[in-house]
Amino acid sequence: MITLVIIGVIAAITVPTLINKTNNQEYVSKLKKAYSTLAQATNLIIAEEGPATEWATSRSNVFNLYQKKLVNAKVCGTSSECLPQGGFYKKLNGDIDTYNVSSEAYHKLVLSDGVQIIFSDATNLCNINFGYTENPQYCAKIFIDINGAKKPNTMGRDYFGFALKKNSLVPMGCEPSANCETSAGSICTCKVLREGAINY
Repeated sequence: MITLVIIGVIAAITVPTLINKTNNQEYVSKLKKAYSTLAQATNLIIAEEGPATEWATSRSNVFNLYQKKLVNAKVCGTSSECLPQGGFYKKLNGDIDTYNVSSEAYHKLVLSDGVQIIFSDATNLCNINFGYTENPQYCAKIFIDINGAKKPNTMGRDYFGFALKKNSLVPMGCEPSANCETSAGSICTCKVLREGAINY
């Protein structure tokens, strides 16, 4: 009986950790695949349309060009089947983010593997920045939720950001002054891809 109790206690301690580690590895794999898919689409668009300064004129235009290249993607409106409950994501610290992605203002696609893509700000002036010391110039922001409406719906866990630059798509957070741990979480993309793990 005592042995069973000890085994039960050990299982209660270790099983959640193992499940969390397994989930994290699955998230990393899906993030890498999604980045590859988006980067390929970006390269095709640039090859046909020129640098983003030529076509990132609006969120709608960026969305339409990616939709043509992501052939099996479906458009997601405000449907709960491809959005978190209420349309809000949590930050790494547990606070609720103020942006409601269920708004029609956000253009959204869902890939065949369930990855949701959210197209945010866009301008062909390529002057969007995130307040880093390096002041990088981005033409558009693109976010992904690697498992759609499923939880945890948390930035830096299953929700990650990418930035469209003039001639490429880059993971958010690669600048030296960017700090994943002190951010809301969406700029942790670069850290996760570099390390191949969610270590925060």
